[in-house]
Amino acid sequence: MTTPAGAIRFGSAVCHAPNAAVTDGFTTIEDDRYAAIYNVDLMAPFFMNIASDSDAWLFVGSSGPFVAGRVSPDTALFPYQTVDKILRHPATGGARTVFLVSRGAGTYLWEPWQDGPRVYGIDRNLYKRPDGTAVLFEEVNHDLGLRFRWSLSACDRFGLVRRAELDEIGVGPAHVRYLDGWHQLIPPGVDQETYARYSYLATAYMHHERIPGIPLAVYSLNAAITDRPEPSESLRVAGAWSIGHPDPVILLSDRQVGSFRSGATVRPELDIRGEMGAYLVADGIQLPAGARHGWYTVADTRLDHAAVLDLRDLLSAPEAAETALVSAVATNRAGVLRRVAAADGLQRTADEAATVSHFSNVLFNIMRGGSFEDGYAIAPDDLASYLSEQNRAVYDRHRAWIEGRAAGLALQTLWREAAQLGDPQLVRLVHSYLPLTFSRRHGDPSRPWN
Repeated sequence: MTTPAGAIRFGSAVCHAPNAAVTDGFTTIEDDRYAAIYNVDLMAPFFMNIASDSDAWLFVGSSGPFVAGRVSPDTALFPYQTVDKILRHPATGGARTVFLVSRGAGTYLWEPWQDGPRVYGIDRNLYKRPDGTAVLFEEVNHDLGLRFRWSLSACDRFGLVRRAELDEIGVGPAHVRYLDGWHQLIPPGVDQETYARYSYLATAYMHHERIPGIPLAVYSLNAAITDRPEPSESLRVAGAWSIGHPDPVILLSDRQVGSFRSGATVRPELDIRGEMGAYLVADGIQLPAGARHGWYTVADTRLDHAAVLDLRDLLSAPEAAETALVSAVATNRAGVLRRVAAADGLQRTADEAATVSHFSNVLFNIMRGGSFEDGYAIAPDDLASYLSEQNRAVYDRHRAWIEGRAAGLALQTLWREAAQLGDPQLVRLVHSYLPLTFSRRHGDPSRPWN
């Protein structure tokens, strides 16, 4: 069956058939260098790892979905699934953005990076930093004269960091209402197996609340999920916050997304129970020709009471919070560079692609096998932890000797001193010990190794 000649319509709007080609290269944005794929939405989606210098991890799909957390899948911030499910269902967790753009007498609904009929002339481009520490999504809406960019990175102090920027690109002034932030947030205590098997039950335990007076929300369980007739408190929370919004209305669930899309006024949510978490900010901005409006949205997990109080104090001074956030992201990048440099991964040639490829190969190699934090110098506490885990009896026999080793002891010196004790089991263990760190998952998050 053939389609009649003429334009395909979605209601009264004409659908735009993409006619551009996928291209790639390198470009500079805001003084930072990126590897670029232009018209990336015309490709089959693929998965990326975003590197961090800490236990914060982040996997991102080229079509927009992502999953992030700390340490392991059991402390994920969003539903942790295999790569095929994440790419197949990009709206199940991560970021959400809705724009209502008013120009003249009309108001236009625009949802960047959402799959569906193309009722606008748009370009979607993907950029990744050569050091692997951030990915940048860009959608240019030529019909509305706007460009939306958002980047994802991770850092030790604050966890997951999203920077968003909306630019007017020369058509003229526009008034923009927007809804932007996280959705499908998961509190600590909902591990990978619990979500996969009992997600509906886990949702019933969830409790989300706004901290009064500041743009901070916390996400927790009313109690640990258990069938045993005993008290079991849930003492850690996930947290989400934002800076850069002039007059934010903060939502803790997806309840009012449909109302916002229809142009209705949304109301702040202070306390939500029995639903998946969200941190969505509704606000509006008058955007002059050529102007930009930017903001940050942040999320982290396994926060204790002290960490929440620290965030509360920090967010009482938004400018100081932004300075600390920018510094933490820069520290993360410097840490990744330091690790790659220690593995001889920094080089610069006339072929930029070859330079970036070498850096990436070294980065992923040390993510697979680890890197030496301080050359072959030994940290006594790490050595003690290793030996006690490998053979408790050997550790107990030589506890005084192990704990008496000086910090910075060279690995070969350790071997020589262990041999003098005459215990073949100790010699075997210290020869199998290497002061490696940084090893972590590096590809499809469903793979459990490394």
